[in-house]
Amino acid sequence: MIMSHKKESEISNDAFDKNQKKLYEKFSKGHWLSYEDHVRQFFIVNTYYRRNIHRFAIDYLGLRLHPFQIIILYLMGISNFICIIASRAASKSFLIAIYSCCRAILYPGSPIVLTSGTRGQSKLIVSKKIQEELMGSSPNLRREILKIVSSQVEVEVFFRNGSTISTVTCNENARGHRAVVVVGEEAREIDHHIWETVISPFLYVRQVPFALLKDYQDNPQFKEEPSEIYISSSIEASHWLYKTAKLSRDGMFKNNGAFFIALDYSITLKHGIRTRKQLIREFSQSDPITIALEYKNFVLRSNTKAYFTYDIVKNCQTLKMPFYPRRNEDVVRKVKNKYTLQKQTGEIRVVACDIAAIDRTANDNSVFTCLRLFPEIINDGVNNAQSEFRVQVPYLEGMRGSEIRRQAIRIRQLFEDFEADYIVLDLRNIGVSIYDCLARVLYDDERNVEYAPLQIMNDDEIAQRIRNPNADRIIYGVAANAKLNSEMAVGLRSAFINRNIELLIPKDEGFEEISKHVPEYNSLNDPEERLWYERPYIETMLLINELINLEYEKLENTGLIRIREQSGMMKDRYSSLGMGNLFVSQLARDLLASDDDINIQQAPLCVSAIPF
Repeated sequence: MIMSHKKESEISNDAFDKNQKKLYEKFSKGHWLSYEDHVRQFFIVNTYYRRNIHRFAIDYLGLRLHPFQIIILYLMGISNFICIIASRAASKSFLIAIYSCCRAILYPGSPIVLTSGTRGQSKLIVSKKIQEELMGSSPNLRREILKIVSSQVEVEVFFRNGSTISTVTCNENARGHRAVVVVGEEAREIDHHIWETVISPFLYVRQVPFALLKDYQDNPQFKEEPSEIYISSSIEASHWLYKTAKLSRDGMFKNNGAFFIALDYSITLKHGIRTRKQLIREFSQSDPITIALEYKNFVLRSNTKAYFTYDIVKNCQTLKMPFYPRRNEDVVRKVKNKYTLQKQTGEIRVVACDIAAIDRTANDNSVFTCLRLFPEIINDGVNNAQSEFRVQVPYLEGMRGSEIRRQAIRIRQLFEDFEADYIVLDLRNIGVSIYDCLARVLYDDERNVEYAPLQIMNDDEIAQRIRNPNADRIIYGVAANAKLNSEMAVGLRSAFINRNIELLIPKDEGFEEISKHVPEYNSLNDPEERLWYERPYIETMLLINELINLEYEKLENTGLIRIREQSGMMKDRYSSLGMGNLFVSQLARDLLASDDDINIQQAPLCVSAIPF
């Protein structure tokens, strides 16, 4: 044992250069580092923990880690190009918080920047993970942190050794920061151009004072590589992050300092982070796209037969504020709708209705889509101006096919609540019967309201069924045929490609918006009440799922596009939106195209002259 110990000591001494061996002489007498053995011990321990960052988290910070977390932290500690693609609850943010704190402590004077596409996302790593979880369970981490400064825009953690952890929103205003580590939190939501032009230039080599000494200036091993870290749930194959993930994967195989790992929901089951019942409940509340991306870590690739790709639809998810119809009890009590959307000057509103018959299959629903139309004149820069409508979809509602009168009343309820100007009505199947209801005085016993009769504007034959000279001609009937269906598909796809349609933002972001603008939402315990607020975002999610799963074929003889749903899927939300968009294009031609000086509010209703 003595010989072994002596041999180990000799090897350790050989590992130090002449400057390191004499470093203890630089400290005043009585200082802990004024002893040669203490300096040697410091170098050994510091080097060991820098090369084994997981051991530092366990030994010094006192954290309990799962085996997969230990492996990931170790590989992060020896890598500088890191990509982690993981499912919900797979502790992505927790690992980033641990890594950032360990890096800040082990490398004094290190500025670390956490960035995300939204203001609050990266701040949560500091407020929830570092401040609440890690500092709450680690006295040593509390001693290392000098203070945490929080503002409405950013949060910054100051360590006693000069290191910092800052949070910034990934936008043009983030310029000016410097970092040895940058972390892209939920990187799939980050704009690639902003990352490349604003965030990535933050990185620089940590300036270590001893590296300026003559003995070390030209030694490359003392040049610390700055680190780029991307964490996200799964991505689409066309997304810029997919290429970045492949680069990190390939770099890991070539042993060039890169590290890539992907984790699906099974890791959360294995280590008890999620229970089976909990996952089943979450799956039942999510759509197939969310499950594939957020839980199963699938890479989303477009079906070669898909007419609406995920990319073109997702790019149109920019609308934050939904519309909420009035509750029947509020109407009876004459309570004003506090969630209404103010109607803008020149704005036109439409309720588009795809109709399903009663007691049909589970794949057939009636869907009512609310559209806001804003007239715009687009100039292409060469004196060519084009008038069109920008369309927002703040609300849509699906309901199982039901009794004719009930569907007619729901259409009128939405028409009144939305302050709509037109109704687009599917005339297939029972659609004509629903029109007959709308063409008569209609009494709503749930709201104790009587609705005035309405009349169709573009079909004289149907208009003759029930004649009322005082009825407003505001119903646009759609009787589908192959040509019209093709026009509807082409027009809707064009609107998505040109980004003339705005859909509500993704579900999770939408729930954050509800939390900010509806104070009572966070304290609701009734799931039905919470669902009422969440419904517009959930219905939008279902619409997108329908769109990207639709397949098409081009008919040989006519060249027309035919859209069909896959087995077990639906296309009712697509049909409702498609009919609404068809009417929008007709309305734009009638009211906008002929004269740029037309005043929308005073324009004559010439739509009745438009043939099918």
